[in-house]
Amino acid sequence: MKKTLISALICVPLFTGCVSTSDDAAATLDRNQAVSELTVKMDELGYSPVTIQPGVDEFLNMAAAILERQRNVIGEYRKQTENYTDVQAFLYSYRGATPEALQLAIDKFDAGAKTEDEKIGHKIDVYTKANENVYDQNIELTTTLALEIAESAYILSEHSTEVAKATAANLGGSVFGSLLSDEKEEDPKDLGNALLKAKDQLSLALEANDIIDLELATIDAVKQLQQEQEAKS
Repeated sequence: MKKTLISALICVPLFTGCVSTSDDAAATLDRNQAVSELTVKMDELGYSPVTIQPGVDEFLNMAAAILERQRNVIGEYRKQTENYTDVQAFLYSYRGATPEALQLAIDKFDAGAKTEDEKIGHKIDVYTKANENVYDQNIELTTTLALEIAESAYILSEHSTEVAKATAANLGGSVFGSLLSDEKEEDPKDLGNALLKAKDQLSLALEANDIIDLELATIDAVKQLQQEQEAKS
């Protein structure tokens, strides 16, 4: 699926080696900005159920429900982003690191800390526990999204004529673009636009899913590290 500027913002390169969380503030800000812009788009697109055509309504309303669920998950993620910007910057810098490499990075960072509050190790533990629910929900939605995206390909092909007409009416753009304009009102019974809207809803839900997924690999390394430490104690 085509990625937007949001995905590009998230994937900015960061420093490696000895990390200063203040140096990585810009990267964290980019991710915060990406989440903020994405939630605005989600809210503008909306989550309202529709009744247009039997056999299609279930798909349309599932797409809206998935977007609303992902909106709630990304909202929880955003709260943790605001509360733990230093932890996120650190973990993002070591994304993909093995538990051993991550432990060495934590030890090196904490050795240079002047106070206990500046140390990152204990903050990572708190952050990981605070985000467990967010990650669990995101993993669950990954499976649901994959199924609905596959369903969307079938539904869109089955109603290709209506979709083509709606696309042409929107000057080749998506219904999401037209919703940002005050030039015309959306017809609640317009199947073509409803299908394009559902496609955009799934696309935005996938982007939110991808944002959270960027940290999952490192969080998994943190969990593995914690398990190894518990086994040794």
